[in-house]
Amino acid sequence: MSGVGFLLIAVVVAAVGSLIVWVRHRKPTHFMSSVDDFQREMDALSTPPVPSTTPRPVRGVQDAEKRRLGGR
Repeated sequence: MSGVGFLLIAVVVAAVGSLIVWVRHRKPTHFMSSVDDFQREMDALSTPPVPSTTPRPVRGVQDAEKRRLGGR
């Protein structure tokens, strides 16, 4: 095999590898891709949702005194 043949094989392998990398990492081009990008950015900028659970009531000092004294 001559040097030119080896160079040709190396160029073909590099071209195929470059094509594979380009196809895998290109931006999506379907008609909803820009809308999806915008929605993803808006979700990242929004505030986190507030939990819907209500806080548990705190027992007062009088309740603790009643328990300590046996319910009197």
